[in-house]
Amino acid sequence: MKSNKKYRWGMKLAALALSSSVLFSTVESASAATYTVQSGDSLWKIANQHGVSYQTLMNLNHLSSSNIYIGQKLTINKQLSSTPNTSSKLLQVAKQQLGVKYTFGGVKPSTGFDCSGYITYVFNKSGISTPRKTAAGFYLSAKKVSTPQVGDIVFFANTYKAGISHAGIYIGNNQMINASNDGVSIANINNSYWKKHFVGYGRL
Repeated sequence: MKSNKKYRWGMKLAALALSSSVLFSTVESASAATYTVQSGDSLWKIANQHGVSYQTLMNLNHLSSSNIYIGQKLTINKQLSSTPNTSSKLLQVAKQQLGVKYTFGGVKPSTGFDCSGYITYVFNKSGISTPRKTAAGFYLSAKKVSTPQVGDIVFFANTYKAGISHAGIYIGNNQMINASNDGVSIANINNSYWKKHFVGYGRL
C-alpha cells in the first residue's frame, strides 16, 4: 500500500509540474506573441484581427509609419494591451458625434464637420493617426477593398461636384456613418441616392 501511495503521489507531482510548465509556457508565448505579415495585409487589418489598437501595434513595433512588408514579424503582445478592439473604439467615437451639425470645412464637434473632417477626427480620436484630407485625398491614399470591414471608408462620386466628393465610415450591414447636409447621421449605402453615387471601399 505504501508503495502504491508513493506512486500516486509521484503521479500528482508530475501532473502538477506538467500543468505548471504548460501554464508558464502559455503565458510566456501569449506575452510575446508575434505575427508574420502576409500578402494583402495592412497594419489596420492586423490590429483588427488580433484585438489590439492600430496605435498599440505602432508603439510595440517602434514604427514611425504604417508601411509594412511581407515576411516582417510584428509583436502583437495582446496580454499587455488593455486597449479595446480598434474597430469597436472607432465605432464608439463615431457614434458619439451623431447629431453634430454639418459645416463645410469643419473638423471638430464644437463647430461642426464636413465629411472628410469628420473621418479625420474619428480616426485620430481612435488612435489611428491621419492628416486632414479631402474625400478625394482619402480615396487616393486608401487601399481599395471589395469586402468591407467595420471602420473602412466608403467613397462616393459626383454628389456636389465631379469626381470623388463624399466619404463615410462603414459600420456594417450596408450602413455608414457620415457627415452630410443633415449633420452626422447613419445612412444605408443601398438607398437610391447613395447607391447611384457609390464608388467603393478603402482601408487606411
